[in-house]
Amino acid sequence: MDGAFACLEKMFSVQKGKFGKFNQVKLVNDDTGEHFTLIPGYGATLNELVLNKNGRNYSIVDGVENPSELIRNEWFKSAKLTPYPNRISKGKYSFGGKSYRLPINFAPQKHAIHGLVFNQRFQLKKVKKASSSISADLEYTYRKEIPGYPFSFKVILTWSLTKKGLKCSTTIRNICSETMPMGDGWHPYLRLTEKVDSLFLKISANTKVDVDEKMVPTRKTSRFDKFSTLSPIGGTRLDTGFVINEKGKVASSELYSKANDVKIVLWQETGKGKYNYLQVFIPPSRTSIAIEPMTCATDAFNNKMGLILLKPGEEFTGAYGIYLS
Repeated sequence: MDGAFACLEKMFSVQKGKFGKFNQVKLVNDDTGEHFTLIPGYGATLNELVLNKNGRNYSIVDGVENPSELIRNEWFKSAKLTPYPNRISKGKYSFGGKSYRLPINFAPQKHAIHGLVFNQRFQLKKVKKASSSISADLEYTYRKEIPGYPFSFKVILTWSLTKKGLKCSTTIRNICSETMPMGDGWHPYLRLTEKVDSLFLKISANTKVDVDEKMVPTRKTSRFDKFSTLSPIGGTRLDTGFVINEKGKVASSELYSKANDVKIVLWQETGKGKYNYLQVFIPPSRTSIAIEPMTCATDAFNNKMGLILLKPGEEFTGAYGIYLS
């Protein structure tokens, strides 16, 4: 990846550099070599994550290789999905007795997709070091720039690297004078050393959100048990939404390589107003798999499945993270 870094301190260190025209920041555990890289100026994208298992480091997030790929943004790699994850059908919804239209940014199906912050400039506010962790605080303020979403909000992200892996804590604050509809999510593509066909998958869900031919929920669900226990992916095709089984606990999804005997665990907080949904997507390359924690279902502005309503001054808070086992 592009960018020369200048190293600062020891045990945990910060390395700052460039990724094309964008600044990037790399937070490093100097003892283990574990690290993650953020591009604040393009949606606070997590473009690299390296974690250690049994003395070996694994690069487990499929990021972009160059600035052109970042700006092209074909697959929304590691995008932050606020104030709606996944699709809003035809970009249309109604709220508070008014009708709104969002910009269509998924032309094949004519939908609005993945929110309004995935390509916005976040500010790196602070990097904090402690004896066993390092973290970065980033902020972005949306001020009704798009008529189709006339609600101002602030997003505050804290990305942390600890001995237990990576954690992202999210706060979304309603800073306007009206109640705002919202959802939140994250779109990481996870990988190991082989194609996903050779890997095993487990998700904490056996309820699938049924969709129509344009991938819009039908408001029905069905049973899906294939990956309720660790099972081979093989040739399975997935672009599927799920309802998490147990609310009020931390739900975990697992991606296991038998060849390396290493498992990626992605966890998400569940419970009232938390990450109670999951989207799983395997792109055509099949070199990685997107396992996406979400607070709501696809098209939640219309079907209300998991939709969060924030009153003026209220905040949403939630967290998810990744570790190896």
